[in-house]
Amino acid sequence: MALADLNPRSTSKYLINADLTGAEGKLLTINVSDTVTAGVTVLELANNASDVPFGVVVVGAASDSGSYPGYATSCEIYDTLIGTFDGALAGASGVTAGARVCSNASGSFDNCTSPLGAGDYTVGIAQTTAAAGDQFTIKFLVYKREA
Repeated sequence: MALADLNPRSTSKYLINADLTGAEGKLLTINVSDTVTAGVTVLELANNASDVPFGVVVVGAASDSGSYPGYATSCEIYDTLIGTFDGALAGASGVTAGARVCSNASGSFDNCTSPLGAGDYTVGIAQTTAAAGDQFTIKFLVYKREA
């Protein structure tokens, strides 16, 4: 784990649990237990639908040395989980326009199963249809299903 700049203009610092090279379009989530231990927000690629959504990787990169500004290794993350975003990555099953989408074990998005499990998040609604590995437009609508 290393400190990483979200982008060269950001003053926010987060610990990121993974090399984000090639992770464009995948969902980053907050690792709650590591955040408590580290005393700073720890991010990782989504592992399942119950992970707490944080943002989508726009430009992935390897961990930064912690120096600022690390232009060569800075990540860009879309962390305003409202509105629409054109560049989310469809998972192995693809996504269907109009369907609720959730994160999967690889950090990409799939149509949500119905019904959602307790504690699972709907991240948004697919605005376009996409085959596996293709990018799509998502309308963020973060919702957590309670018990």
